[in-house]
Amino acid sequence: MLWLCIQLPKLPLEALVRAHRAGDDAPLAVTQNSLIIEANNAAYTHNIEPGLSIATACAYCAELQLLDRDREREEQLLQHLAQWAYSFTPVVSPRSAESEKNQPDSNFACLYLEISGSLKAHRGLAPLLQQLGKELHKMRISHSMGLGHSPSAAHLLSQLPEHRQWLAETRSAPTPQQWRQWISFAPSKFLDCSHTAITKLYACGIKRVSQLLAIPLSEVGGRFGHSFIDYLARLNGTRPDPIPSFEPPAEFDSELFFPSPLDNSEQLLFPAGRLVRELCRQLQRRQLYSQRLCWTLDYGSRGSQQVTVDISQPLLDPQRLIALTKLQFERVTLKEPVQALALKCQQLQAIESHSLREDFFDEGSKQHESYQLIDKLKARLGHQALSAVTLKESYLPEQAWQNADSLTLHSKARGHQLTPVHAPRPNWLLSRPDRIQQRDHKLFYDGELRLLQGPERIDGYWWQHHRHARDYYIARGEQGSLYWVFQDLTSEHWFLHGVYS
Repeated sequence: MLWLCIQLPKLPLEALVRAHRAGDDAPLAVTQNSLIIEANNAAYTHNIEPGLSIATACAYCAELQLLDRDREREEQLLQHLAQWAYSFTPVVSPRSAESEKNQPDSNFACLYLEISGSLKAHRGLAPLLQQLGKELHKMRISHSMGLGHSPSAAHLLSQLPEHRQWLAETRSAPTPQQWRQWISFAPSKFLDCSHTAITKLYACGIKRVSQLLAIPLSEVGGRFGHSFIDYLARLNGTRPDPIPSFEPPAEFDSELFFPSPLDNSEQLLFPAGRLVRELCRQLQRRQLYSQRLCWTLDYGSRGSQQVTVDISQPLLDPQRLIALTKLQFERVTLKEPVQALALKCQQLQAIESHSLREDFFDEGSKQHESYQLIDKLKARLGHQALSAVTLKESYLPEQAWQNADSLTLHSKARGHQLTPVHAPRPNWLLSRPDRIQQRDHKLFYDGELRLLQGPERIDGYWWQHHRHARDYYIARGEQGSLYWVFQDLTSEHWFLHGVYS
């Protein structure tokens, strides 16, 4: 097995400022228990580092912006990253940051990935590591990687600068002998144990793991406990190293927090584009799609606002999804400054091969263009502005159609289909037939009408009390307009029923 550990040392800061544009140089720091636990690069230039008190940090930099640590957002971001990692390998395990009381984190949050089964699909170790690093960089996530034969070994080696340098240049997995050398070479402070145990090791003069491994395990166990011996065995690979496996939820859920709230809907487009691109990357790898993007504009304590973007067909092009989102955001009036923007897609569905457009000359290209037009109209006019028309079994024209619940196009017949009448019908059918005046055996409707074609007899519902027997004609008016008229055979009155385009 080949385990990759991705350490996320700046997750407390990135969970709060990931929505910032590149180039924002305002000094920021995350605080917890009156201490600085993480800072951005601009703050580091003012000598602000983790472990400083807030008073000292503010003395170093008066413009420093302080943010309270939000563990809930950290956990959400970690779960989102685990879902992203699942698109590379099915064996993923996230691990949250750990800290002792009133102390900075002793262990950063990290992800464990078992990648031996993914090497062939990504053409080797180096391309896979490059792809992982490239996408983490796009998501603006700081990271360091370590490769090991077990999760514990990968976690230890991810902290070793020499191993990280080798990992950036290697093209193949290391040999067991190389692993043993790196582990032996590692300082004792990199061991995955408590501060108390590390202090005790250094008090004993054990500064390297090699010194610790040279001591008989019985003596180590007597001083540090059975759990420490078990950890060393997992580190060496002499015992199995099980970790909990991550099960991805059947949905996409990601959020960007704005330390400085946004008060303009146009400003939301940049973070929205980032979330959409993350969504498309994950869905493409998992061969899934969603028919609805659910955006949440979080106003903090003053509530939230929902914006939905409906998609008629499987669509994984981020530019088109961003364009549809932009149309929806243009219709939104912000009630309050937005503190966070979240994208949620539920009920992800598997993509069928025939549902994707493969080239410009496939049979469904026109239908794809029709779907794109429908999606644009929905986004610009609203969901209630569009409706579909379907056929209905009836002899009478005014009862032979109905509104459909959903606006969809079907290229192939599914189930029972009604066959439309192959006869000229007007595009505009009046909701109620309009009476036509008759004088001297002539018809008048905005002038005299002249019958051109007909009759077409429609005689239905003879078994009911009110029989509908009509003779339909196509007539031309004095202005050249074409009308669809009929004579009621029961009353012998004439009516206008439709107008041709």
